[in-house]
Amino acid sequence: MRRLVVLLVSLAALAATGAAAAATEPWRAAGEAQAALGDAGKALIVDGPAAATAAVAEAEAAAAPLLPAVPAAAAAAIREALVLGRASAAAGDAAGLAEAHGRLRTAIDHAGLDAAVAAAAAGDVDGARAWLLLREFRPPTRFSRAGADATLALDALADGRIAPPVAAAAVRTDLLDTYQARLRTALDDLAAAVGRGFWARAAGDAALARGYAGLLATAHAEQRGAQAQEALAAAFDDLLAATRAQDATAAAAAAGRIDQALEGFRAAPLSTGEQVRRAGQLLRFTALVPVEYGRGVDGGRVVHDFEIQEAITFRDGAAQAFADLESVLLARDAAGTRRIGTLLDVLGDALAAAAAGSRVVEPDVVDAAAAEVVDLAGGLYPEEWKDAGEAADFDVIQGALDRVEAAAAAGQHSQAEQARLEAYAFFEFGPEQRLRGLAPGLFVRVEGLFWYGEGDTPGLAQLLRRKASAAEVAVTRAALDAALGEAESAVGSGATSTATIVTNTAVIVFREGLEAVLIVAALVAGMAGARQRFRRPLVGGVAAALAATVVTWVIAQTVLGSLSRYGERLEAVVSLVAIGVLLLIMNWFYHKVYWTDRLAGFQGRKKALVGAGLVGAATAQALGLVALGFTSVYREGFETVLFLQALSLEAGPGRVLLGVAVGLAGVGSVAVLVFLLHRRLPHKKMLITTGFLLLAVLVIMVGKTVQVLQSVGWLPVDPVEGLRLPYWAGQWFGTFPTWEGLGAQALALALVVGSYLAAEGLRARRRRRILAAPIGATARGDA
Repeated sequence: MRRLVVLLVSLAALAATGAAAAATEPWRAAGEAQAALGDAGKALIVDGPAAATAAVAEAEAAAAPLLPAVPAAAAAAIREALVLGRASAAAGDAAGLAEAHGRLRTAIDHAGLDAAVAAAAAGDVDGARAWLLLREFRPPTRFSRAGADATLALDALADGRIAPPVAAAAVRTDLLDTYQARLRTALDDLAAAVGRGFWARAAGDAALARGYAGLLATAHAEQRGAQAQEALAAAFDDLLAATRAQDATAAAAAAGRIDQALEGFRAAPLSTGEQVRRAGQLLRFTALVPVEYGRGVDGGRVVHDFEIQEAITFRDGAAQAFADLESVLLARDAAGTRRIGTLLDVLGDALAAAAAGSRVVEPDVVDAAAAEVVDLAGGLYPEEWKDAGEAADFDVIQGALDRVEAAAAAGQHSQAEQARLEAYAFFEFGPEQRLRGLAPGLFVRVEGLFWYGEGDTPGLAQLLRRKASAAEVAVTRAALDAALGEAESAVGSGATSTATIVTNTAVIVFREGLEAVLIVAALVAGMAGARQRFRRPLVGGVAAALAATVVTWVIAQTVLGSLSRYGERLEAVVSLVAIGVLLLIMNWFYHKVYWTDRLAGFQGRKKALVGAGLVGAATAQALGLVALGFTSVYREGFETVLFLQALSLEAGPGRVLLGVAVGLAGVGSVAVLVFLLHRRLPHKKMLITTGFLLLAVLVIMVGKTVQVLQSVGWLPVDPVEGLRLPYWAGQWFGTFPTWEGLGAQALALALVVGSYLAAEGLRARRRRRILAAPIGATARGDA
């Protein structure tokens, strides 16, 4: 009886175990099996063969529920991998264990792909979703996100928006694209492992590459033929054998055959939209490589490791994009396409050497290689790829925003702020220029969410400054994602009519031109009577600025907006110069206008006696006025040129120039009214008005310059909590809700008013002293 009870309990336990095994989800069983087999490799190194064998046994137990659920071929491949793992563990063979792990991983991937596609084709959404959990994703970069096409296709299937065959095709395409990218990564990792003599790791990478190639075998045979597929499979077998034999020469030879066989092959051709996106990534990422590299090296040595890593990230992103486009580009120009691949390899080698500290090439070398890649790619691109860079800008922005969220969640608010500035910089030098012309209201929303808030949603700058919670940052990020999505659509759709282009251009020109007119009017108005001679150098500076603006337009058109990379920094420098000159001129203005003229009679004979000194002073004054007129107007002109480049690229220079003419006509009309009005003002009121206008110009310029310096990261950002200002307050008056901006404007106001009060006090004291002194004594003293 007792034995019967024990037998029944044992049978019940076995039944429960079997039921639990049957109920285990495929993704859980697969994950546990892979993890256990991976642990076997570590156990072999640390504790020896016995511990490794025990870990393999755990992997076999974890995989048991998976075997009945997968196709027979996949189940056989999983068993073979586990058998190899058990034998390798017992023999203390680390390379064999690594190979077994690679085989198990890709066998599970293959099972998941086949099952997910079959379930989708049958309309079984839940089944397809369950098997899709076994999938891998493309190797991530900072500027790319995991592909979700398969998941979205299943969602659409569940909602009845697409038919099962369409969903199955989308799932297959997404997974094949993923595993082809994984294949490239495995081959790159294999080459690196062989180069370092890490043969166990190389065996694992070779097994992974061989397994991924098996996933793509059907597509390769369909495109290249059965014989080519057999040759490719043989090359992968040779590669694996070479790594097991630790033969670097044979491994290199096999890898060369594989590269040749895979050249131009894509298991799942990209959609037109994805081709455009990858084309933009190739151009944008490549162009950014020399920028980051140049910041990271100096005098033949690495001075900023972070910048080198940034350059490597962009280079790798460009290489991935090129690999995705290679089949299309080879069909257009095989020699040019291979040259691009070679140059990207050269860049990769140079950056890797710099990161390792073994060799630091000159920045000019990196710049030349990157420029050649961009030129070649631009020449090879079909017409529909010409504006591809716009989509890539949004990829970079989203990648930087991901780092903002991650850093904020980790409490690293300083790093989050740096990432925010990076994201905003990419937005400003890319999409913003087009949005200003195509969708100004949308541009305002995006910029507000980056900085001080939009509506009831606080801006990222505000949140990061007060170290807000990850949840608060996520809310603003969600709003920003929505606005950026609309922006991407607006940029992609472009202008719809000539009227739209002309109107938007005219508004931009009128807005910037009006500010320049007010500045010049304020400066010229105080130069009446004897001071009219000072108008000539000022007007000369204005004329030079207008000429420089035209030259900037021509240059920008010639190089297609390449100056925009430095737009904010150049604007910051020009603005600082303009503020400095304006402060000097205002100091001269208040001293000359408000009290020096009262002493003109007393100083007349002295000036006549020191004529040489007068000439020197006049020359310095003239140069200062020329500089003031130039910087004040060219700042607006340079900004206008940058804003109009996007519209010019979108609609062509003809329609944009028509809008420029309309805008200039409006500016000219205002200028005539402003200058005529000033001429009719009484002299004293004109002086007072000029003083206030100059003061307003200075305060506005200071506020905008502070905002520019914050945009490029040269000044910190401390938002004033609870203070919300409308966008026009910053656009027209340079007033932004930060302590730095408001403080700088208050300081500028205090300096100027203080200078005036000091000048008035000094004038009053001298007047009292002169009036109190005997006339003869005064005359003798002046003499």
